[in-house]
Amino acid sequence: MSTLARPQQATDVLPLGDFRPERGGLLRDARLQYRLFGDPTVARSTGASLVFHALTGSASIDEWWAPVIGPGRALDTSRHPVIAANLLGSCYGSSGPAAMAAGDFPELTTRDLARAHAPLLAHLGIRRLALVTGGSLGGMVALQWGALSPVPVDRLVVFAAPGRTAPQAIAWNAVQRMAIEADPAWQGGRYPAGQGPRAGLAAARAIAMITYRSHVEFGDRFGRRQTRTRHRFDVEHYLRRHGEKLVERFDARSYVALMQAMDNHDIGDFEAAGRQTSARVGEIIGVGIDTDILYLAAEVRGWVEAYCRGGAAARYEEIVTPFGHDAFLIEFEQVDRILRGR
Repeated sequence: MSTLARPQQATDVLPLGDFRPERGGLLRDARLQYRLFGDPTVARSTGASLVFHALTGSASIDEWWAPVIGPGRALDTSRHPVIAANLLGSCYGSSGPAAMAAGDFPELTTRDLARAHAPLLAHLGIRRLALVTGGSLGGMVALQWGALSPVPVDRLVVFAAPGRTAPQAIAWNAVQRMAIEADPAWQGGRYPAGQGPRAGLAAARAIAMITYRSHVEFGDRFGRRQTRTRHRFDVEHYLRRHGEKLVERFDARSYVALMQAMDNHDIGDFEAAGRQTSARVGEIIGVGIDTDILYLAAEVRGWVEAYCRGGAAARYEEIVTPFGHDAFLIEFEQVDRILRGR
């Protein structure tokens, strides 16, 4: 892709007041930290794009989706400025468990994460969304947004996200939580800032990386080679390195809270959700990944077909890749084409 100018950017925090999750509890004085890429005046006049990030992602789309955001790119900030907020529960500025007393942070759902953005659109004066998109957890939130959006949405593009989280995916998350809880530094989540379960979180991330990639990539990339560390396979070195990197930038409490939201994800009756979404969204695209072992391509195709039966203008696209679930963060040419609707 060609190198284009970086979009105009602004970061701010929106007070949400007291936020009540649908499963009970209360987030007092909740806040949403967000970024706006592009001119807010243009966003109000021609419509904006809304992007939801994945589990350990953030509102910094220019870091994890750099090739597709900017003037003239698939997320064209000169035509439809892009809005992204750090999800509730994360550790990048929005209200999360690290800022509350242990045990006080409420259980969240993907619907909660979606509806927390409605006040943001009102605050920015956005009356139309040209595009709403996200992948993995972000895709789950985008699906929920489709059913509750307070403004019309031209296109909803959901990457690598099911209509409800399957038991196998819940099991993967459960074993990651077990790794975190087995670390003595976890202390039930009552640890001081900077003194959390580093080993447990690193192990959890290593487990997650197995689900984010595929046996094809692991075979081609690592095989049974031991070239980096004596008596250690290269694939283990890779998993350990990813664990170490996450520990330096993420909080274990946020990791647990957002995984719980992923486990809770369920849009209900798929056909009914399709009918509800069709009242707000012009076109819906569900994107599966052929080598995804976390959220199977068949799961994505399943809710798309049900949405169609419910009367929604929905269609299925598939990314073909050796990279597995993470392909929506890697296969930029395919992501670009799908975002553009080609």
